Order: sequence, then structure tokens, then C-alpha cells
Amino acid sequence: MIKMFRKISAAMALALAGMVPASPASPMVGIDGRWSGWGTIMMESGSAEQVKCVATYVTKAPSVTTEGGIANGGSASLQQNLRCASQSFRIDAVANLNVKGDDVSGHWEERTYSAQGSVSGRLTGAGFNLSIQGPNLSAAMIVAISDCKQSITIVPRGFDISRIAISLAKC
Repeated sequence: MIKMFRKISAAMALALAGMVPASPASPMVGIDGRWSGWGTIMMESGSAEQVKCVATYVTKAPSVTTEGGIANGGSASLQQNLRCASQSFRIDAVANLNVKGDDVSGHWEERTYSAQGSVSGRLTGAGFNLSIQGPNLSAAMIVAISDCKQSITIVPRGFDISRIAISLAKC
């Protein structure tokens, strides 16, 4: 009877362990590849324009685990290429990011406007919260990822664009 009770208890413990929700996957999982969609560039004047956008991501570190964590306290690198265009606007930006734990740092370059600078921020459960700094431009950038969909919001300061909101998918 005691052996049977132990077996049932062990089986119940295993079943309950399977019911514990898994921690959310890191945004580093599944980010690689080509994402496409549409965005809106909102000007300080109040006007807005639709843009077609493509973003590509490449993780460059073998230390990213399948769960999106960074193995052995190491770091991962991520390259983001973001291109958006309409009849009157063009954005061609590249960011090279280093992720160590939840800290993000790196360099960005916007090729259309010949601007560049540094990136700093945090990895969140849903994406990235970044600060972009350069001699002529600073901006806040939020990247939110959910399965095969992604939203990018950029709020520049010191520029005639007040906000860029982009929705992308790769599913």
C-alpha cells in the first residue's frame, strides 16, 4: 500500500510539474530572419505617411540557447537592418547590438541621413527598450515581439519626425 501511495504521489508530482507555466521565451528566440510590414511616419506638423518596411535580424553568437538565454554568462550579438520607404521618405538603418544578460549596448548607423551613434538599453521579456544617441539625433526605440509578429516604435528627439510606428510579421 505504501509503495502504491508513493507511485501515485510521484505521478501526481510529475503531472503538476508539467502544469507549471514556462517562463516566457527571450525575444532572442526566433528573431533571426526577414520581417516585413507597414509603418507610419508621423511628423511634428501632424501629417503622416505610410511606409513599407523590411527588417532583418541575424544573431551572431553561438552562446544563445534554444530558450533564448545566454549560455554560461556569455554574451550574444545581434544585427538589425531596418529599411522603410515611401514616395518621400527613406530609412536605411543598421544596428549592431551586444546582449549580456539583460543589458544591451552597441552602435547604430542611419545611411540615408548619414547619422550614427550608440545604442544602450535593456532586454525585456517582450523585446527591447533602447536609447539611441548620436551627435544630431537621439531617440527612444521599443521593439516588442510576440511569436511571429513584431512592433517597432521610434520616438526621435531633435528631428522633424515625431514618431515612427512599424508593424512587422514573418509568419
